[in-house]
Amino acid sequence: MSPSSGDDARMTPKVRATACLGGVSLERGVPPADVAEYIRDPENVVWLDVQDPGPEEIALLFEEFGFHPLALEDVARAQQRAKVDEYKGYMFVVAYGVAEGAEPNDLRTVEVDLFIGRNYLVTVHHGRLPALEDAAARWTRAGKMLREGIGFLVYTVMDALIDGYFPLIDGIEEMMSEMEVELFTNFRAGDIQRLLRLKRALIALRRILFPLREVFHVFLRHDHPFFSADSRIYFQDVYDHILRILDALDIQRDVVAGTTDAYLTLGSNRLNVTMKRLTVVTVCVAILGAVFGAWGMNFQWIPLTQSWWGFWLVISGAAALVAIVLWVGRTRDWV
Repeated sequence: MSPSSGDDARMTPKVRATACLGGVSLERGVPPADVAEYIRDPENVVWLDVQDPGPEEIALLFEEFGFHPLALEDVARAQQRAKVDEYKGYMFVVAYGVAEGAEPNDLRTVEVDLFIGRNYLVTVHHGRLPALEDAAARWTRAGKMLREGIGFLVYTVMDALIDGYFPLIDGIEEMMSEMEVELFTNFRAGDIQRLLRLKRALIALRRILFPLREVFHVFLRHDHPFFSADSRIYFQDVYDHILRILDALDIQRDVVAGTTDAYLTLGSNRLNVTMKRLTVVTVCVAILGAVFGAWGMNFQWIPLTQSWWGFWLVISGAAALVAIVLWVGRTRDWV
């Protein structure tokens, strides 16, 4: 697994803010310096998205929101374990989304850091993330659901991040099915490398998604001050998706392990067959070498050399011995 990397154009910091005013209207392109003013009204919900943050953007988060330095340090360092930390007045969540164009053999993920307050959400990530773009489109088209407040916004973002894993899981399953068929129809030495890459991808996915269960345990608390009872229903749906993915990962890990064992067993059997065939060939060559070596030695008198039929008798005898060896190998399924 590798983090998503971009070119210089993508590494330019991008800060986008959208405000939902009173659960009714949306205002896009809010200046980051005005976000604090929108947050003061508890009826508003503000989403600030920061892509490829630099020192100035980190300083902006500290000045406008007063986030804890330890949380901002985690944002700057990146590659943190998925987790949830609760601070006074907000939560800091680390999650991961699938990068654009990620393939089963080339799993690339993007860390998404979320600061969740009573009526605001700040997302920080490096590189473009299609899941967040999808979440933004879904949230802005939510209509009456905007009145659910910050809970619905957080649900929309987390649901988009988790749903991005399903195509990847389906791709791994399809690849495994193809490899199982090819294993017994077109055995190739390079397949073991593909199996090992898939195994590493499955382990990486589980390492990312398993800690998210703890995050949703916090979201589903009945006494949570940020989320309403209606929001917990949506979080439960995302939590069920995580469990489905983890179950699929466990099954696929077992399939990969079984396929790897079958591959190694099949390779060992093929090696044994090859060794048996080489043994038969070696015996045949030894017979021919012994017969013609003996009759080709430089002695004064060698049996059968004085008769015209001696040469053909030697040839026939050697061929008969070779035929006997081949017949024995054939009956024992060596050739």
